[in-house]
Amino acid sequence: MGKTTVIHHAPLVGYPDDKLYTVRVIDGVIDGIEEEVEGKYINGYDKASVEEIDLAGKEWLSPSMIDWHVHTKLAALHSNRLNLSNCQSASEVFESVKQALNDPKYDTSLERNLVGINMRNSNWTDEDLFSLEKMNELSIERPIFLLYNGYHSMWCNSLALEVGGYGSSLNHKGHLVEQEAFDMFPKLTTANNQVVDNWILQESKKAAAMGVTEIVDLEMEHNIVQWQRRYAAGNDYLRIHVGMYTPHIQDAIDLGLTSGDDVPHTDGLIKIGPYKIVTDGSLGSQTAFCHDAYPGTKDNHGIYYYPPESLSEMIETGLKHNFKFAVHAIGDYANHLTLQTISKASSKPRIGSTIEHAQLLDIEKDLPIFKDLGLIASIQPSHLVDDRDLCHKFWPGREHRAYAFKSIVDAGIPIKLGSDAPIAPMNPWEAMAVCITRAGQGDEKNPFIEAEILDLETAWKASTSNGKTRLEVGDRADLCILQSDPLKLDAAGLRAMKVNGTMLGGRWTHKTF
Repeated sequence: MGKTTVIHHAPLVGYPDDKLYTVRVIDGVIDGIEEEVEGKYINGYDKASVEEIDLAGKEWLSPSMIDWHVHTKLAALHSNRLNLSNCQSASEVFESVKQALNDPKYDTSLERNLVGINMRNSNWTDEDLFSLEKMNELSIERPIFLLYNGYHSMWCNSLALEVGGYGSSLNHKGHLVEQEAFDMFPKLTTANNQVVDNWILQESKKAAAMGVTEIVDLEMEHNIVQWQRRYAAGNDYLRIHVGMYTPHIQDAIDLGLTSGDDVPHTDGLIKIGPYKIVTDGSLGSQTAFCHDAYPGTKDNHGIYYYPPESLSEMIETGLKHNFKFAVHAIGDYANHLTLQTISKASSKPRIGSTIEHAQLLDIEKDLPIFKDLGLIASIQPSHLVDDRDLCHKFWPGREHRAYAFKSIVDAGIPIKLGSDAPIAPMNPWEAMAVCITRAGQGDEKNPFIEAEILDLETAWKASTSNGKTRLEVGDRADLCILQSDPLKLDAAGLRAMKVNGTMLGGRWTHKTF
């Protein structure tokens, strides 16, 4: 007989709160949930061979958490880069970079390039200070990359442009947007795989400590071989769904793999994820593709990457090989064109396919199509906090259609929550807190479009790894031990949640006992 764990005197999230239960885990599966009767614990099993845990009625047992949108490598690199999120102007950015150039934390012996991240420009009045000349004034000896929040655009000095293959003869102005910025990502770091893999291992442990057992990794590189290497080196803290982009999808097809299949040599922990397609940009970089032009411009509607026939070909490739989809669409026009294209495909997308972000919507016209296609809205609530000022600046008069969580749910469309880490930190408790308040910590009395507040139970089910409110017999033993019942908490309580144990498939990936 395989490993057995029995958890006694356990209050269960989603069950009557005046009762205690015994939960039995055998070989990574929840084998039994029984309301406790005095002296009845494991029903005939030899206690000597069983791991027994007594919660004494003081800690709650629940399903574990999932994050449906993560850029794992980028998130690991994020913690080793210059965070510019608190800068209130371009001038402050330049001053922060000057200080960082003399800070041992960013010494060139650790990383030759200096990468600044998370510039938020919604309230800047001096953004026109940015230029290639100004970037070169910061340094002509070290490549400098300064990224806007969302990672859809960046500023570079001349050395950074050279890293990206832009010679002086190309007369580049130093501002990279969308595909140019994406193409630069693999060149932002000089750290080797061993260093980066260790950083990713630390991020995996942090995730486990928050109760997370599963993520959808949408990193923009060939991740099959990357995760095989990390798993072989001992990174087994999370279930990973490896997203596939167009340049990599043929590799999976050649291996005979599709969404949900096991990545070879990872013992079923790592699976092929969805086919990721990016159709437009982001609101902060004014590249999200919208029906209306951005304020102050005559014809800037953002960027839509593909004509309908090209996107249609990509959709048909995914359908032919039975892939789920994860289609990035932020602007309302991008969502409209994407939904229209998918609706004209040879068949409906595979169950479990998502529209990623779905931030700006034409609620009346597009939500019925969204529902009819059986798509999931994979949303990142914490972006709402970051983007609310951007919505007022770049989407005035349409804010009621931004981050329309309740409207999406009321239309009968399933939702799943994620972080888009590192664009926002991976933290399912923060994501749920934002859902039920439409505000950041300390600003709960100032919700962004109060009518779109989501109820806690819906947010909870969109966050759990089993997609349910509670644990049930037959579920994988992916579970958490929590300090309190999350379904009885307000936003402050969710944000303060302590996870005392995280189990993945019957083994502990985090525990404080």
